[in-house]
Amino acid sequence: MRYALASVEKWCHGFAEVVVVSPRTGSAAVRRAIGGDVRLSVCPDYRDDYLGQQVTKLYADEFTDADLICHVDSDVVFDRPVSPADLLDAGRPWIVRKAVGLLGRHRPWLATTEEFLGRPVAYDFMQQPPFTYPRGLYPEVRALCRERHGIPLAPYVEGRPPRGFSEFNVLGAHAHAAHRTAFAWYDADTAEVPRLCRWYWSRGGIDPALRRELDGIVGAAAGPA
Repeated sequence: MRYALASVEKWCHGFAEVVVVSPRTGSAAVRRAIGGDVRLSVCPDYRDDYLGQQVTKLYADEFTDADLICHVDSDVVFDRPVSPADLLDAGRPWIVRKAVGLLGRHRPWLATTEEFLGRPVAYDFMQQPPFTYPRGLYPEVRALCRERHGIPLAPYVEGRPPRGFSEFNVLGAHAHAAHRTAFAWYDADTAEVPRLCRWYWSRGGIDPALRRELDGIVGAAAGPA
């Protein structure tokens, strides 16, 4: 997280605010780790924090009043200058997609996304972070959950089995079905796909070689992640 925030401070300019959302347990340590220009919002503790962090993303409009919300996980590190304009194509947020038929056999997110939405999903929408969506999309997805499943979104996601939900695929698939012309769609593995950051795997840890790489990106050591 320290490297992610250091990269935002170094490379990202023109954004309204940076918000870090942390469960109540551990929030004191997170507060000590973030800089003074970063706002900390505390969410409830969740039984399964992997599902819990997906819940917070699907309620992102309640953590900020921004018209567009750009999601950055703690293992996403910017490595070049980025402004809000870089998240848009002709005024529309861009999303990178990849046809399901071009994916490998391991795609556990697909069935659960189709189950939630109640329709087939033709693309994977988690191909290239960061992920930017207009604030109006979040209440639409929450309303869809009540309509289709009869319960609020938070308990629905919390009740899923481990790894049994994919928040960005739900957002992307709903945007693709309901608001296709409001977004710019890029097909993965083409030269036109924007690349604003590097995407690591936080559960893999940081070995000395990766730490040197991250230090080079942010310009100075950010301390233990």
